Amino acid sequence: MAKIIIDKSMLAKFLVTVIVVGSVGYYALYTFWPTAPISTIKPLDIPASSLPESSVAVPELEESVRDYFVEHRMERERERSQRIELLREVVNNVNSSHETRSKAQMEMIEVAAQREVELYVERLIVGKGFADAVVFFGPVGAEIIVKAESLSEPQALQVADVVTTVGGIKLQNVRVRFRK
Repeated sequence: MAKIIIDKSMLAKFLVTVIVVGSVGYYALYTFWPTAPISTIKPLDIPASSLPESSVAVPELEESVRDYFVEHRMERERERSQRIELLREVVNNVNSSHETRSKAQMEMIEVAAQREVELYVERLIVGKGFADAVVFFGPVGAEIIVKAESLSEPQALQVADVVTTVGGIKLQNVRVRFRK
């Protein structure tokens, strides 16, 4: 029978990471998310002829503006999923050494933690009054794109402060841009 060796320091780091990520995710989800999940909100089937004449028509956003933030989130998630899949292959490969598997498992945990932090930061930025935001964390820095007509220096510093506080990144490594 094979003996399983558990590295206690790695297990402790894993448990702390899971607790922190779970807490941050729970807080972000229930603090900044709409009261009903988007998937449960159903459009009303009201014929246009029954609407009062005084109803306001909401103009459609341009396709490029409407999809910009969604597309970037989807691309970020696609890349992350590919990375996780490669790490899973390393973990499940019987020819991988114990050390390699451990590193791959820790990297998978870091990827999950980064996902939670990005979502949390995006919700905090939206909570600051911006229509939308997308955050990209790199190896040493972060790039944030907010949906706004313009971006003043105090607004950019406010966004950067959220990233430095939550993401633990130095201010000089944070880049804030806007997109209409």
